[in-house]
Parts: sequence; C-alpha cells; structure tokens
Amino acid sequence: MHNHRMHRSLFWLLFSLFLLVLAGPSAASVADAAPSRPRVGLVLGGGGARGIAHIGILQMLQELRVPIDCIVGTSMGSIVGGLYASGMTPEQMTETVQRIDWPAAFTDGPPRADLPFRTKQEQRFLLTNNGVGIKDGRVQLPQGLLQGQNLLLLLQELSLPAAEIRDFDKLKVPYRAVATDLATGTPVVLKSGELAMAMRASMSIPSALVPVKLDDKLLVDGGVSDNVPVDVVRQLCRPDVIIAVDVGSPLAPASELNSLLSITGQLTTILTVRNAQQQIKTLGRRDILITPDLGDLSSIAFDRSREAVTIGYAAANDKRGELSRLSVSLAAYQAHLAARPGLSENRRPVIDFIRIKNNTRLSDQVIEKQLHVKPGEPLDPQELNRNLNIIFGMGDFQQVTYSLVEEDGKTGLVVEATQQHIGTDTLNFGLFLGANMKGDSLFDLSVAYTMAQLNSLGGEWRTFVQIGGNIKLETDFYQPLDAAQEYFINPYLSYQQYNLDLFNDSNEGNASFRIYRANIGLEVGRNLEHWGRLSLGLRYGPGKNDLRFGQISNNENPTNDENPINEGSFDDGGYSIRWSADTLDNLNFPTSGYRGNLTFYDSLTALGASNNFSTLSLSAAKPYTWGKQTLIPRVVLSGRLSGDLDVQDLFLLGGFLNLSGYQIGQISGQYAALGELIYMYRLDNASAAFTIPLYAGGSLEVGGAWNAIDEITLDSLIPAGSLFLGADTPLGPLYLAGGVAKGNASLYLMLGRLF
Repeated sequence: MHNHRMHRSLFWLLFSLFLLVLAGPSAASVADAAPSRPRVGLVLGGGGARGIAHIGILQMLQELRVPIDCIVGTSMGSIVGGLYASGMTPEQMTETVQRIDWPAAFTDGPPRADLPFRTKQEQRFLLTNNGVGIKDGRVQLPQGLLQGQNLLLLLQELSLPAAEIRDFDKLKVPYRAVATDLATGTPVVLKSGELAMAMRASMSIPSALVPVKLDDKLLVDGGVSDNVPVDVVRQLCRPDVIIAVDVGSPLAPASELNSLLSITGQLTTILTVRNAQQQIKTLGRRDILITPDLGDLSSIAFDRSREAVTIGYAAANDKRGELSRLSVSLAAYQAHLAARPGLSENRRPVIDFIRIKNNTRLSDQVIEKQLHVKPGEPLDPQELNRNLNIIFGMGDFQQVTYSLVEEDGKTGLVVEATQQHIGTDTLNFGLFLGANMKGDSLFDLSVAYTMAQLNSLGGEWRTFVQIGGNIKLETDFYQPLDAAQEYFINPYLSYQQYNLDLFNDSNEGNASFRIYRANIGLEVGRNLEHWGRLSLGLRYGPGKNDLRFGQISNNENPTNDENPINEGSFDDGGYSIRWSADTLDNLNFPTSGYRGNLTFYDSLTALGASNNFSTLSLSAAKPYTWGKQTLIPRVVLSGRLSGDLDVQDLFLLGGFLNLSGYQIGQISGQYAALGELIYMYRLDNASAAFTIPLYAGGSLEVGGAWNAIDEITLDSLIPAGSLFLGADTPLGPLYLAGGVAKGNASLYLMLGRLF
C-alpha cells in the first residue's frame, strides 16, 4: 500500500513538471530574457577626491553591460555609490562633479552676500565667524573645522529622487554606506535612514568635518575602520563575483614627512592602508580588484575631477578582459535595469505641508520666515538650500537641514534646526598687526564674548574688548523686533583710546594726541534683506584730547582762527542717519558684489555736544572679475557741511591703499577725498578646495585732505600707488606691500582686516 502511494505521488510530480515544460512560449521567453548569470557586488573604497575615479569605473561597467546587484561604499565611495543607487547615471555624475563649486561645498553657511548684515559688520574686527564655545562655565572646542552644512545640502540635492526612501534595499541598487563609531573605532554599516545623511556620515573626515550623530553614535569617516568594505558586500547580497576598487592614497616617502600636517596625514593613511589590505586579501579567485593609477592626484584635488574620471575609466578598461566575462546581452541588461525599483524622477515635488523641528531658543516663526516655501508650490531644491544656508548663517546652529516625508498621500517638508554643540555663548578673536620700514608699528588684539539666542526673536548681547595700540571696550544688545528680523534696536556703551598724529605741510610731525572718548548710544533701523541697512542713531559721551607733544597749530598760522584745534575735554552729542550696503563675496579680497556707505552726522549742543557741526561721508567699492583678474574701483568722500571739527573728528588718510606711501593718519583735514583703482591677480588655483588664496596686485590712488573748501583744487591732489602680495589666511589677510606718494615711500607688513 505504501509503495502504491509513493508511485502515485511520483506520477503526479512528473506530470506537473511535464505541464510546466509545455507551459509555453512565455516561460521560455522569460528564461531567454534573464539568463542565469553570476551575482555581482561592487565595493567602492574611500580616498577623498581620488574617489571620483569610481565614476569612470561605473561608466565602463555600464558600457560592458555588467549588472550590479549590490553596492557598498566608504567615504567618497559611499557618495558615488549612493548617487548611483539613487538612479544617477555615470554620465550625470561626470557632469555634476565638474560643475560643483568644491571650495563652497567644503565651507559652512551661505556666501558672504547672504549673511546677516550684523555679521558682515563684525567680520571687520573678528577673525572667523566660528568661535570657541562657553557652555556651563567651561570652554567647548568645535568637533571639527567644518560643520559640513554645505556638503550635506549638496548631497540632499543630488539624491533628491531617493529623499523619501528610508530602506536602502529599496533603492535602485541595494546599498550600504560604511562609517566608523568614534567611541569604539569599529565599522558601522548604514542600511537605512536618510541617504544623504548616511553618505555625509561615511565621509566625516576626522577633525575636518564634525562627526554625525546617528542612533546615539558619533560617526566619522568609514575609511578609518574599513576603507575597502569587501566583508560588507558579502553580507549584503552574497555575490558570486566581487568588483573591488581601491583608490586610497599611498604612503608618503620619508623625505616628505617634514611637518606636523604631513606626519598626521601619514598616520591616518597607515590606518587606512592597513585595513584596506586586510580586506583585499580576502578576495577570491573569481573576484576583480581595480586600483586606478592616480599618481599625485591628492585626496583634496577636487578641481581635477575630470582627470580622476578618465583615470578610473582607463583602470577599468585595463581589466576589460576579466570584466567582459560578466557582460550580458543588451536585452538582458535592459531587463535588469527595468527590474530595478522605480524612484521618482521629479526633482521639484509639490510640498503639501511644512513642519519645523527646532531645538534652539529661536521661535519656529523666525525659521519659517527665511524659508520662502509655501504649501501647494513645487519645491526648488537650490532655492531651498540657499534659504536653509541663510538660516544657518544667522549663527549658533550645528546644522540646518531638511527631509521629505510622505504622510496620508501628502508630501511634507521637514526642516530641522540643531543647536551648536559648543552652545550659544561664544568667544571670537581678532587681530591686526601693521608695521612699516620707518619703525612705525601697530598691534591690536580683539576678543568678543557673545551671548546669542537670548530670546525667541534672536536677541544677543556682545561685549567687545580690544587691546594694543588702540584700546576699545564696547558692549551692546542687539534685538530684532520681528520674526523676519527686518527691524531692530541696538543700545550700546563704548569707551576707546587711540593715538592721533597731525602733520604739517612738510609732512613732519606737528602734534601727537591721545584721544579718550566714551559714548552711550542707541541705534534703531531696518535691515534691507541681507544686502543693506538703514538706521538712525543717537549718541552722547564725554571725551578728552591729551596733547602728548608738539604744537596744536601749524607754523604758518599759529592761531588758526578759522579752524581752531582745541585741546582738553569735550562732549560728544548728536544723531546720525546711515545707509549701508554690503554684498561683497569676501571682505579681504573681494571679487564680486559691492559695498557702500552714506552717513550724515549732526553734532548739536542741544544734545550735549561741545560744538555744533555736521558732516557727510560717502564710500563705495565694486569689484569686477574676469578669470583670475579683479579690478576694484573705490572712492571715499568726506567733509563738514557746517561748523568746525575738533581734532577728534577730523577725516584721516594715509596707510596702505589709503594714499599708500604715507603713514596711517598722516593726512588729515576738515575735508578728505580718495579715489583709487586696485588690481588683483589670483596666483593659486581658484577652483581648488582647502587652499589659502594667494594674490599679487597693485593700486593707483589719488586724494587729499583740506581744511577749507577753497583749498580743494586739482593741483592739491596727491598721486600715490602700491604693489602688494597678499594671502587670505585663517588669521586674516596678510599683506607685504610697498607704496609711494609725493616723495614719500613706505613698506608695509600687515596681518588683519583691511576692506
């Protein structure tokens, strides 16, 4: 009986198989369209800019019709792999990396033109926008030189088709990014979450970019622990063949290890090379290793993107014989591509709702006012990135980013603002060092302590201290009056001491004063978006002119009844009306934008002043750039409209680019004028990231200062000029310059703000 049942079961099994065979042409055609082939896993190693070579390898794999079943990347390999997994083609990637502004990608925040106007003003005195944090009474240092704000926004824009995907197995190609747990040093495989954030975490270069916090872990660059993650791709899709690409930097010879930076870089490279070699040793006989010959192309040479792609393509072509064995027919390759999960190709989805995730003291309304995104309108990724950067530029943010979510069939924009790790209280520093070959020198060191986000509208209290040749103490409270931060009120207290030297017509020292003045003041006004400001100011304060040596009048007119110079105490009291504009891209060496200032000041005895007078001042500059060359016309016009100016209120000229050749303040008067044309040529590669810009240039200048209107003639104008070398260093602009003016010559060495 048992045998009978077994025979009957076997009969039905064979009969079923026979029916499947006869099932027809459809079964046969499917088999024909998707023939059996080995599963292929792709591993893309880390190497910074060298990793752009991965794009050329993907291009060759595409030409050979090699299906990729899964992809794993580390650092730059995670970015190239992630973009490919999100649907970007090698051709699109090639075009993208060539148009990216890499120096901007590796900076934080918006271009200077989009910074708040108050921040632009502060840059004239402070070294950097980022400072040292003061949190819970302790100094907090940044976790990296850069927050990675611009890099993250760039990755979000590029991976927008996959913005709503949270499971990396549902991308067009199953994908993993590898990062390193900073606390344990172990690899962390990222398989879900926001794709852009995973790529950013995998490329968190230690000390350069702040770590990314995910799931209570601080993540840094995956290259530290697993730079060629062969083990991860095996776990991901159990491939029959692994294609591994190693683009890591080689170890430097001993002759090049001659600095702290080179030694530190070598130690990092040792770690990377060691773990990469361990993974490469696990490759099997059928696996393929590609090592592009990138030569001297460094990990920061993003400006050589086209070259890196070409080298990657050539390296894959060298392996053409081995890779060709993985090639499939055109029909099979097209079927493979068609079987991939579909992702949205719409890079401008309509936003149905907006949600703010905000852990700062600022109100949600302040953030919303800067977004300029309305429900029901298509999303403009580039404009959104600009607006998010503008919010970031308001200060005190670790990052300002976004995500797209799908809820109840509606697409939502979620903006997340995270407070700085170092807190909202910061210390910033400034420096000015100037000297000429005549023995004159000036040294000023500045410190600013800022308490930010004191309230929901973004009020801040700043105390500024400057010591050196000039002494200044100032504390002010800046309070925006609305969520858009258009209107503001700014009360302040200040005290300063500085030297003022007057010269006679022979340019010989005539008198030297030490000026002491204190002020209490109030400024109210309106910020004109980010480009300008209109304000009304009131001030009052006592002062003193201390004549240290010399005479208080020139030898030709000892009494100088028309323009007396008073020694002793004075009172300052009056109001000002000021219009300012500033869209310069760089304060130190501008190449675009403009800057202008128009100030009317009225000193009134009715407001406590010792003297009635009024003045009007105008200054303007606008760079014009073509290629590496920049031409900057600049004009300064100042003069009294009524009354007479005492010594502390005279207009001054002299110093580098202010009638070069003269000493600082050597030319003074009741009226002053300066016109100049500055030429700059950039010596380094302007498209390279992580560089210190170097410039050579010169100026043609003409101007003068006068005590009476009738003294202003063409013959009285002083011609001047200069030649200089400059560098935009982290400590401020550095200048080595020489200037000449009407028989006067000076050599200058300066470190600090100028424009």
